[in-house]
Amino acid sequence: MVWLAAVGLATSACGSTAAKPGLTATANGQSVMPTTVAENPSSNPGRTVPGVVVAPPAANYLPADVQLSAPSGAVVWLLLENQYLYRSTDRGTTWQQRAMPPGNYPHPEVSFVDDHDGWFATGGVPETQCNGAGTEIWRTSDAGGTWTLVASVGPGAIGYRQCKEGLSFVDPAHGFLAAWDPNSRPTVYRTADGGFTWAASTLPDPPGFTTQPGGFALQAGLVRALDSTLLIPAWGMQEGAQAETEYVFRSVDGGATWTYRVMGGSGPSNVTFVTLSRWLMLSNDGSGMETTDGGKTWHSYPNGYQNAAGVASTFVFGDPLVGYGTVRGGISRTVDGGLHWTSIKTPGVYEP
Repeated sequence: MVWLAAVGLATSACGSTAAKPGLTATANGQSVMPTTVAENPSSNPGRTVPGVVVAPPAANYLPADVQLSAPSGAVVWLLLENQYLYRSTDRGTTWQQRAMPPGNYPHPEVSFVDDHDGWFATGGVPETQCNGAGTEIWRTSDAGGTWTLVASVGPGAIGYRQCKEGLSFVDPAHGFLAAWDPNSRPTVYRTADGGFTWAASTLPDPPGFTTQPGGFALQAGLVRALDSTLLIPAWGMQEGAQAETEYVFRSVDGGATWTYRVMGGSGPSNVTFVTLSRWLMLSNDGSGMETTDGGKTWHSYPNGYQNAAGVASTFVFGDPLVGYGTVRGGISRTVDGGLHWTSIKTPGVYEP
């Protein structure tokens, strides 16, 4: 699940962009004009709209941008190229396209907790150095058939300051949204009512790291709930360092406070939480590291994950055995906890 810099202020542009011309769109099975402009949902919070399906072009090839959300061992959701939403209920063997909120969005993210209940964050065009950015949160309870705007930037909700990136819901009530900029500590917003109201907390500096203006700050990733514990990775580069370092933080009070737990390695979003105690760091060449004590000790973990892409893959697990890896739109699946991997088809793209 995975996922910048432009100058401008666009808290309202996210929900008011026209559908791309030349594409066929349907709303609840009915054709609509592809040039329909979505009303700015921020002006009418709480409203519900029918979802819209936009068919991907026939000549849609890899590489492609793919985000995955795996709420269980059987169910996995996929967002392709920021505009095509798919669901599988058989571990990615078959896929069905589902409807999305109407409009085009700059940096959307999805998070689902089962086969029908999920959230969609529109993202927003950030100010310089991520000084601020808008976003809106939509929720569906019928697998995309309808969407309800539950939150947007405003008083008592999500703050405008910082870029928003890292949407993760852990059950139908509790969700999280990370925010960051290159000059200050990251913020983690939390909701306990399905996204209608939000509160903010700040990740502390880990040992040996001091947040400083000029790019020496952490960026937080996706929250994972394991038993009664929340885990979140965050990564950043300290002044004088040659590479980014990843850190893991823990919360036992629902995200109100976070404490540093352990260093996770080098690079952004490198640690994959499989269970509370078992974590993986996998590379594209079949090498990897594994911990079974929550990051206290690590050992070598040779595995069957192979990908020739020159960038790191992103991994997500739906349960302790079933997980997915993706890079440049390609997807692999494991059903034995990460030891063996099989390539599966990416929906919405042509693969000869």
